Amino acid sequence: MRFLSIVTGLALAAAGSLPLALAAPQGAGSDVEIAVTSPAQQQAPGYYRFKLGELTITVLSDGTAAIPWDEILKGMSPEEIQATFEKVGETTRRDTSINAFLIDTGSRRILIDAGAGALFGACCGRLPTVLQQAGYPAETIDAVLLTHVHGDHSGGLTVAGERVFPNADIYLSQAEYDYWMSDDERARAGESHKKMFAEGRAALAPYEAAGRLHFFTGETALFPEITAIPAPGHTPGHSFYRIASQGQHVLVVGDIIHAAEVQFARPDVTADFDADPAQARATRERTLAELAETHELIAAEHVTFPGLGHVTQNGSGYQWTAQPYQGRITKAAK
Repeated sequence: MRFLSIVTGLALAAAGSLPLALAAPQGAGSDVEIAVTSPAQQQAPGYYRFKLGELTITVLSDGTAAIPWDEILKGMSPEEIQATFEKVGETTRRDTSINAFLIDTGSRRILIDAGAGALFGACCGRLPTVLQQAGYPAETIDAVLLTHVHGDHSGGLTVAGERVFPNADIYLSQAEYDYWMSDDERARAGESHKKMFAEGRAALAPYEAAGRLHFFTGETALFPEITAIPAPGHTPGHSFYRIASQGQHVLVVGDIIHAAEVQFARPDVTADFDADPAQARATRERTLAELAETHELIAAEHVTFPGLGHVTQNGSGYQWTAQPYQGRITKAAK
């Protein structure tokens, strides 16, 4: 996805291979300037805990990346997109969160998505540090569930070809694995997507060699507390995960939303890096309609950290309401 191709330039710039003002990715209409963040500009490790029944869930920030949404989003003109962001006091290049979620059941530590690793450069790849600070060193993780294999979700599985989570089993849908391993699909992919096949395969390879990959099809209870739910479109095997305990539940929605300012009000707007834009749109429209009725708590990976909130109807579209911040972990989320 162009999300990946844009941010990968950060790593090259930081290494001195590119100037700090980068040209736009292939196909973009104007130059895109991306600032490289120095260590002195980094925030403290970002994590946020909440209770869900008997579970403790920790939201983890892998970092943030500035994405040119007026070039990435499809279905609205760049001028409309710019105006939408301006109404909330932002530019179309505001930082986009990359969130991951750690479920501590008391007997297992289960991570949903692994961040970008080294793929995006200095902006991101902070997950191992954040896990350590939150009290969950990478070697203590028992399982990693992938919503999909795009680099900002799977890139953090490995470093220099080695497993970051040496004791973890990796779970993803069979359809997702089959897609990224298919040479035919790679040949059909657009140029900006082709290198994602190599990156996804590299992320999974050491776990596959160790016999640590596990696949599921359809709606599947992977653990007593976690059920995988098909949500295709963004990628063929894109999955949601519903976490439940003592009647409480939260739905991890992966990449159903990229730009909250636009796509809640206009769920018909797609993104350049959707594998099947029509299916991604249908999945988003159906899911938001359901969430507006149930008011289920959702965990969104690209909504501003910690990405927890509810969806309500707002005219012909929807509205996001952030979950109130808890200063102490004293009650379960509703």
